[in-house]
Amino acid sequence: METSKLTPYDFKIESTADAQFPAEKGRYHLYVTYSCPFACRALSARNLLGLEDVISISVAHPMFQKTKPNDASDQHEGWVFVDPAKSSTMVAANGETYPTDDCVPDTVNHVTFVRDLFEKVDPTPRTFSVPVLWDKKKGTIVSEESTGILRTLDSGFRDLVSSDVHLYPEELRAQIDAVNDGIGAEISKYFYKKMFARTPEEVAEIATKTDEELAKLDELLAKKRFVVGNSVTEADVRLFHTLIRLDSYQQKTDKHLTAYHNVEQYLRELYQIPELKRTVHWYHINLGIVNKAPQLLQKVRLWTTTRRMTAPRLSKRSAENGSRLSGSTWCCVL
Repeated sequence: METSKLTPYDFKIESTADAQFPAEKGRYHLYVTYSCPFACRALSARNLLGLEDVISISVAHPMFQKTKPNDASDQHEGWVFVDPAKSSTMVAANGETYPTDDCVPDTVNHVTFVRDLFEKVDPTPRTFSVPVLWDKKKGTIVSEESTGILRTLDSGFRDLVSSDVHLYPEELRAQIDAVNDGIGAEISKYFYKKMFARTPEEVAEIATKTDEELAKLDELLAKKRFVVGNSVTEADVRLFHTLIRLDSYQQKTDKHLTAYHNVEQYLRELYQIPELKRTVHWYHINLGIVNKAPQLLQKVRLWTTTRRMTAPRLSKRSAENGSRLSGSTWCCVL
């Protein structure tokens, strides 16, 4: 299937009643997968902003299936919705069988694939991705852009749900954008490049670049509790979902995140925020790596070891290993 380069859906939800997409409780539905850092950014915004009772969700399985299994001419593979109450396992496109734990079926459109959502709106071939913010009343996609969804959730529901959280405050936007486009983008870029590196030389070069960026972040966090401002912002949410994946996939030759004291403490504190922690599902994260890079299958079969090592370490209080900031109040949200 050849995809067209169509303009992504990226509309806004607004607080005014006459808006194209007005803020209403129960009107919108968010489609995600726990394996995707971009989808988890949107999910984190929903949680942090107190919109869990306002916006419902569906969670796709981290492994792809053929989206047109009865059409031999269509080889597209994509996200699939499964119901753990009906089936405890599923067979992915690679022929392996996987548990369906923590998946949430589509209770709005009752479709099987994310592809089906896009084709309900427009049958033109395109990339079928998550997150997807869906308008139940109009039966259409509001946005498929993770940053757009995060920001529209941050601004559009202020009159409906009172929240002290501001993920993209106007006075900090320039600084947030600078982090997103700078150190945040670089760490994310090298993480994904490493997954697809084909030679030891490539891996070594990418590891060096990653270490350089992590060292810069470590230096920044030696002076600041959060990367921008005095509370969690969009920049922290984006970094969190990159770092948590970087931490969950480590090879023996890698310089572990524990080598960067301030980064590790920063990640630990963010992980202990309940609204962020609920977006982290280790099994889904590790299978997501397999889904994108099948050559890593054997390594990720050891996901239980990673889960036992990483989750307890990140769940410990930061005070056990000392504060990052001398003389500062360093507390964890428990």
